[in-house]
Amino acid sequence: MKINHYSRIVLGVTALFSAACAAAQTSQCTDTVEHHRLQTEMWMSCWQDSSEVVYRACKAFHRHAKADNDMLAANSAWICGVMYNLGRMNIHDAYHIVQVMKEDYEGEMSEDESVYFISNMLGHVYSTCGNVPGAVEQFKKSAELIRGTRYEAEGLTFIYLALAHAQLNNDLSETLRWLDEDMKELDKHKDSWNYYRALADAYAIKAIVRFKQKDYDGFRENLTLMEDAQKKNRVVSGDLFLPYARIYKTLLDGDADRALAQTDSLMNLKEQYLLKCDIYRYIGDNDKAFMTQRELMHKRDSITGVMIAENIKSHDREIELMTQKQHAARVMNIIFIIAILLAALAIVLMARNIMIRRRFQRRLMAKNKELRAANKRVTAADKMKTEFIRNVSHEIRTPLNIINGFTQVLTSETGLLEAADRHEVATAIGRSTRQITSLVNKMLALANESTKDLLGQVEDTDGLEICRKALAGMPEVDATKVKVELEDLTDGHTRLCTNGDSLLLMIGNMLENSAKFTDSGFIRLSLSKDESQFHFTVEDTGCGIPADKADTIFDRWVKVDEFKEGLGLGLAYCRETAQKLGGSLRLDKTSEKGTTFVLSLPIILKTK
Repeated sequence: MKINHYSRIVLGVTALFSAACAAAQTSQCTDTVEHHRLQTEMWMSCWQDSSEVVYRACKAFHRHAKADNDMLAANSAWICGVMYNLGRMNIHDAYHIVQVMKEDYEGEMSEDESVYFISNMLGHVYSTCGNVPGAVEQFKKSAELIRGTRYEAEGLTFIYLALAHAQLNNDLSETLRWLDEDMKELDKHKDSWNYYRALADAYAIKAIVRFKQKDYDGFRENLTLMEDAQKKNRVVSGDLFLPYARIYKTLLDGDADRALAQTDSLMNLKEQYLLKCDIYRYIGDNDKAFMTQRELMHKRDSITGVMIAENIKSHDREIELMTQKQHAARVMNIIFIIAILLAALAIVLMARNIMIRRRFQRRLMAKNKELRAANKRVTAADKMKTEFIRNVSHEIRTPLNIINGFTQVLTSETGLLEAADRHEVATAIGRSTRQITSLVNKMLALANESTKDLLGQVEDTDGLEICRKALAGMPEVDATKVKVELEDLTDGHTRLCTNGDSLLLMIGNMLENSAKFTDSGFIRLSLSKDESQFHFTVEDTGCGIPADKADTIFDRWVKVDEFKEGLGLGLAYCRETAQKLGGSLRLDKTSEKGTTFVLSLPIILKTK
C-alpha cells in the first residue's frame, strides 16, 4: 500500500515518540507482538477516511498500553487522534482529545518528561485554526519543557520546525529566524538518525519562504539542498514539508493545472487551502485566491465557540468541586462540635456551645447569601463579557475580511483591474471601513455615556435642528424605494432644555434601526409636544418586530435579526439615556407593515 502525504505527517510528528515507545516496550509490555500489531493497525487506520475506524484503533492500542502501564506508548494514541482530526480540520475533536490527553497526564503521568507533548499538540491545534500567537506560545512552552530531558536531542528540532511553519503565512522573517535556530540545533546532532530528515524539512520550508518572497533563484537553490538531504535520509516517516515545496516547483515550472491537482491530493485540508491561495495569486487569479482564503477562514471560525464552551465547562466543574468541598467542611464542623459536646458532658457548656453554633450558622448563612449574590454578579458579568466578545467579533470579522481580501487584490502586482472594478473595490473597502468606525464609535459613546454626568451638561437646545442633523447623518437608503421625511408639529416652538449630544445620538440610533430594516415605503421623523414634554417619533414601513422580541427589545444584546449588522445595544442605550434625562423611550406600535418608536423628553429639565 502506498503511504499518502497525510500518513507521512502523522508518522513524522510522532517518529521521535515511537522510538521512545519502542525502547520502553522491552521492560514494560507483556506482549510485544500484540503491541506492534495494535500500534500498526492504529497508524494504518489513518490512511482511510473513517473517523470511527481511527478512534476504534486508537482506543484499542491505548487500552493495551495502559494495561501494561506503558504510559508513553499510550500517549501515542492521543497524538494519532489529534493529528488525524487536524488533517481534516476537525478542530473541536482535536481540541477535545488534547484535553483528554492532559487529564491522562495529570492522573498518571505528572512526573513523566514527555509532558511537553501536551503543549506541542495544543500548538498544532492553534496553528490549524489560525491562532498564530497561541500556537507560538504553546510551541515555546513545549521547547522549554523538553530541554534537559532525554527527548531534547531528537525532539527540539521538530518544535523549531513547527514554530517556523506556524509563522509561514504570518511573518516570514519569524519563519527564517526559527529555521536558523533549527539549523543551529541540527549542527549539534549531525550523528542523529533523524538528522537528514529534519535537514530536508528545514530546507523545504526555507524554499517555500523564498518562493513567497519571489526570490525564485533562492527557491531553486534551497530546493536542491532539500533533495540532496532527502537522498541521504533513511527515515520512512520523513518528507513532512517536501511535498509542499515540490508543488511550488511544479508551479514555477509553468504547470499550474498539475500543481492544483497535486494540491487536491493532499489529505491536510488547511494546507490545501493555503497552497491553492498561493497558486491562484501566482497565476493572477485573485478572485479565486480571495474566495479560497474566505472559505478557509470560515472553517477556522468555529474554534472561538469551541474554546469558550470548553472553558465554561471547566469553570462549571471547578464550581461544583468547590461546592462539594464547602459541604464537606460544614459536615466536619458539625461533627467536631458534637464531639466537643459529648466530651464535655456539661449542660452549661453544651448550652453555650449551642448558642455559639447558632451564631456561627447565622454568620455562615449571611456569608453564603453574600457569596451567592456575588456569584450571580460574576456569572452575569461573565455572560455579558462573553456576549460582547461574540457580538463584536461577529460584527468586525466580516468587514475586516472584505478589506483584507480586496486590499490583497489591489496590491497584487498581477491584479490589473478596470476602472469600474477599482471603483467597486474602493467602495466596498470604504463601506466596510465606515461600518467598523461606526461600531467603534457606538461602543465609545456607550462607554462615555455610562460615566458622563448628563444632567450637568444640559443646555437650551433646538430640537428641530437636532432632527435635521440626525437625518443628515443616518445611513444611506435607496431614495427610489424609501422616502425619508421630517415632520414638525410644534408650530415653530422647537426649543427644550436637555443634553443635545445625547439627544442626537438617541435619534441617530432610532433612524439607523429604521434604515436597516426598511426596504421600501417611508421613514418619518416627527417632532411634537404637549404641555410638559417633547416627543420625537420615528415611524417606518419596515419588517416590524417579532412578537417574541417586543418585550425584550430594549435589553442589551437583543437583536431583531441576527443576520443584520449591529450589537443589539442601540435601543438599550437610548432608553437608559432617556431615563437619565428625565424622559422615556417606548415602542408605540409594531406590525409586519412597520414600527413606531416614541422618544419623550421634558421641555424644562429640573436638575439639582
